[in-house]
Amino acid sequence: MTLRRWPAVTPWVTVAAAAFAAVACAASDERAPLPPAMAAELATVVVTALETGSADPLLAGSDGRLVCVAEPFGADPVDAATAGDVTTVYAAVLCAEKRDGVAFEDSSRVSTVVAVHRSSPARVEAPGDGAAHQADIERIFPEDLRERAFAGHPDPGAGERELAARYTR
Repeated sequence: MTLRRWPAVTPWVTVAAAAFAAVACAASDERAPLPPAMAAELATVVVTALETGSADPLLAGSDGRLVCVAEPFGADPVDAATAGDVTTVYAAVLCAEKRDGVAFEDSSRVSTVVAVHRSSPARVEAPGDGAAHQADIERIFPEDLRERAFAGHPDPGAGERELAARYTR
């Protein structure tokens, strides 16, 4: 049996295979989105941590209680199979300080991203404002989640409506 070589095709096949491998490798560096059920459970973890006193970095010195909503966008370890396996949750959050006699529209509010470390008690890290913001994002969030952290809440309008509904309960 004689093998024929197709010189014009061989380089293109090699280039195509290399391109496919590069795309596959790049894609593997990105985290898969959290499954919806896990994201919902982790949102509760974040909100509970923020509303039960671990939110000092958000509204330090406030004399009201926090009401929050969260949109998790990452978790560690990356291969966690259940929410119970997660040690750190990365989320965009919206919070309002609820004070007697103060309407939602007049409340102090914050929109930021946080890392909630599931220790006892939970520990919340949030980036600072101004010059510290970028350095804090780079320190707090894994490299593959930093772009998402810089973007903030994926749907601020929906988050604000959800927060208003929780505030008025």
